[in-house]
Amino acid sequence: MSGICGICEPGVSWQPEELQPMLQACGQALDQPGSVVGGRSVLFGLRPRWHFQSVASGDDLVVAASADLTNLKDLKVGAETAAGRPSASTAELIGQLYRTHGHDFLDMLRGGFAIAIWDHRNRELTLAIDPLGIETLFWSRERDRLFFGTRLSSIAAVGSTLELEPAALVQYLLHTVVPAPLTIYKNIERLQPGTVLVYGRRAIRSWRYWDLNYEESEHSDAGRLADTLRTNLRQAVQSHIPEEFPETTGCYLSGGTDSSSVLAFASERQKPVDSYSIHFENPRYDEIAFARLAAQRFGSRHHQKCLSPGDAAEAITKLIDYYDEPFANSSAIGAYHCAKLARETGMDVLMAGDGGDELFAGNERYATDKKFELYHRIPHGVREHLIEPFAGRLPAHGALSLPARYIRRANIPNPLRMFSYSFFLSQQAENALTPDVLDQVPRRSWLDIPDSHFNRAPHANSELNRLLYLDVKMTLGDNDIRKVRGTAEIAGISVRFPLMDRTLAEFSGTVPTDLKLKGFEKRYLFKRAMQGILPRQILYKKKHGFGVPVGYWLQHDPAMQSMAAILDEPLTRQRGHFSGNFLSRIKELNVVYPAYYGEILWLILILEFWHRRHFDQRAPAILTPGAIYAG
Repeated sequence: MSGICGICEPGVSWQPEELQPMLQACGQALDQPGSVVGGRSVLFGLRPRWHFQSVASGDDLVVAASADLTNLKDLKVGAETAAGRPSASTAELIGQLYRTHGHDFLDMLRGGFAIAIWDHRNRELTLAIDPLGIETLFWSRERDRLFFGTRLSSIAAVGSTLELEPAALVQYLLHTVVPAPLTIYKNIERLQPGTVLVYGRRAIRSWRYWDLNYEESEHSDAGRLADTLRTNLRQAVQSHIPEEFPETTGCYLSGGTDSSSVLAFASERQKPVDSYSIHFENPRYDEIAFARLAAQRFGSRHHQKCLSPGDAAEAITKLIDYYDEPFANSSAIGAYHCAKLARETGMDVLMAGDGGDELFAGNERYATDKKFELYHRIPHGVREHLIEPFAGRLPAHGALSLPARYIRRANIPNPLRMFSYSFFLSQQAENALTPDVLDQVPRRSWLDIPDSHFNRAPHANSELNRLLYLDVKMTLGDNDIRKVRGTAEIAGISVRFPLMDRTLAEFSGTVPTDLKLKGFEKRYLFKRAMQGILPRQILYKKKHGFGVPVGYWLQHDPAMQSMAAILDEPLTRQRGHFSGNFLSRIKELNVVYPAYYGEILWLILILEFWHRRHFDQRAPAILTPGAIYAG
């Protein structure tokens, strides 16, 4: 764990020791004592792990930054020209840019960053995060005092009494994570991607300095756009290879289109590239053959590990300790072991393939949803007076019920239709959650955050682009990025995301919808751009990713079964989250349908582990594979 943190209360004088609880929570696993700057109005702190984390202090500014910038070299040249001297650190560079450009300097940065700047002259604190949410930044205000940190636990260490946020609990159950701006605690928020927050004169104002725009190009020449996309992909990948240590920069390799594309363009710059995969004995989850095919095609030095239930037990204790709010993306187990393998073989940085699906329509759910969206292209009168009355006369069960079932789903508006497959949305709420939870979080509010993203997508005139925007914010920003970055940091690896390059993202917004999803062919333009580079077997394979068979492991592995036994303990049953015999029913269903109910069981299990590790007001026992806590 590492990061920046700070306290701001204008006019108050601070002593460095007052920041120590936040610093300790920022980097519990680090030996370094950390750095503290400021004193009058602010204290900024740093527990560093990576070279791109720094703090700086001057007569006019105090700066803290965790900023892995891919255009750092160019920025330094420009800042040195303007200031007449080189910047000693990233934080000092950011200060120079702020002095020259004000808040507009944020548009100049490329890569992931979380930044805090105290401006003595204006008596203002600025907090900002990168456009796509690669970094995280949490904040909380208590009267005139504002706390911030790249880790939620740093704020929890100094805030007043912590209370669980019921709305965040429900969001976690729906999405396996707590989406921004919520956190699991009341009165602590997470800054949303592309946002700047300014605190001054006892007031807070915030705005989006960048957002993904969906103004589609008027030119739909697929060949020309494919050429442009290929060029942008190549530039994005190669600009993300650190100049300082390309030989210790490797690639995650799932065998899918995105990770294989990253490896392809990285191999043009550096040979051989080290690539890393995890796989399983269960063929339902295994696609190692595709990873091996990509490694052979691009001449990478390939490393792979077959995961067992024992590997999962090892990872779980580390994941529970690291994620300071509930985080139940089970593929974090595979991501951790992949990063661990990279670290053990000498890597410092891994490049991930996340982003291609959400920018260029690569997920199966987009094609599935289009089948329902097409129904609304039929004239309303025909649907209302002809099709639906006819479908209503057909049998309610069997093959002849398919038309009515199709119509019912097609008539569910998005994004509810997209999320209606979710287990908790498909249940009667009272069968899963207690009346106390439902009173505080009425069901009508459950999709407020997805609704806000879906309806806000700038200039999106198609259902598909609104869904893509929603996934960029939630699937990527709230979930997958945090999974990859967090598991990598546990293993001692930093991560870059070339397919989330800002220029590439902006280009994706201009691509006409029918070239992203052409008919029902997913990521049509991306495939066209990569033809002749990627093997056809990879371009047209069924998507797997880094999913793990937790349901089967919870059913068959003794260590995992021992972990699941925690759900039968009185402490778990008395939380007040779940109704009646809900927990027992999920355990029973996992025996019959482990591929589906295993993920639900995992979701609940992680929530209980989080309670015991991070929330309960009692001293933790030693973490072991068999029991996250004693008693």
